[in-house]
Amino acid sequence: MKKALALFLALVLSMSLMTACGSKKEETPAPAPAENAASSDTLPGEGMKIALVCDKVGTQVFLTQMVDALNEAAAKYGFEPTVAECADSAAFEDNMRALVAEEYDLIIGGGWQAGDAINKVATEYPDAANYALIDSEVEAENVKCISYREQEGAYLIGVIAALTTDGESHTYGAVHVNEGPGSWKWRYGYMEGVKSIDPDAQFVFNYTASYSDPAKAKELAIQQYEQGCVFINSAAAGGDSGTFEAAKEKGFYTSGQDVDLTDPENPYIVSSQIKDTYQSVWNLIDEFFSGSYTNDNSVWGVSEGTIGAVYVTHETANPRSERLSDDDIAYLKQVADDIRTGKLDLTNYPTEEEYFAG
Repeated sequence: MKKALALFLALVLSMSLMTACGSKKEETPAPAPAENAASSDTLPGEGMKIALVCDKVGTQVFLTQMVDALNEAAAKYGFEPTVAECADSAAFEDNMRALVAEEYDLIIGGGWQAGDAINKVATEYPDAANYALIDSEVEAENVKCISYREQEGAYLIGVIAALTTDGESHTYGAVHVNEGPGSWKWRYGYMEGVKSIDPDAQFVFNYTASYSDPAKAKELAIQQYEQGCVFINSAAAGGDSGTFEAAKEKGFYTSGQDVDLTDPENPYIVSSQIKDTYQSVWNLIDEFFSGSYTNDNSVWGVSEGTIGAVYVTHETANPRSERLSDDDIAYLKQVADDIRTGKLDLTNYPTEEEYFAG
């Protein structure tokens, strides 16, 4: 009897060991990382809401890119996206208060126009939502402000200007909105980029004193052309169209600002300095779902994919100017890569007073 019992216990133990070994071979794999969450049944953003508060979108590429990125990120992460378009400054605050009341998880201000409203609402309701502001800065510590190293893109435009001119003239023009300290990094980057190719370069800067004065921009551009400028960088916001019109009439070369303004009907627009709001929104939302999101401000540039130049860091379907060869583009891409890796460091730059005093 004892022998039979012993045999029975041995059989049970043997079967248990076999079952244990079999279950080990069929272990459930570890959950996929966050970046692959879109392939699982439950997305990390399900049940969450993210809003973009901005000007009337219309055809403004600066804003349409943000909207596209928001919607595409919603498909990836599963959150509910909302675009709150605002006709005036009062609407910004009203919309943000409504979004707070509706318990949105992240409220993004799209541009400086949203600054005052998001600063006020985030201060009044610090724990109601996460707040972020693109392309401006405010005082509220609980608003994550995104600004840019625009001098990196301006440097690339400066190199493009010198390659385009190719020694035809050593005088380079630029039509900007104003001469204030806020525009210095654009002017600094442009000049340094030009001088990296043409150390004998001289510069003429003029200012429209308006964000929407094409007639003034055109007048100033023609004056610069008459002073010998073969390339005139346009950073006159809504006035850029005036510079472009003058370029087509007079035959000088130019570049645009913020978005791709190259035009198959105007071969004199050689490039555009890019401020990529599409990539900015993607960066922001990726960080929000990464688990490492903070309210700390960020400054983004070429290495983050948010600053660059058309034909160099950002492609376009528009034909390239004959003044830029394949070798020129290869050289420009290397310059961009040097900025990206830090080999060419434009992060710290002198003040305007220091620059000209030296």
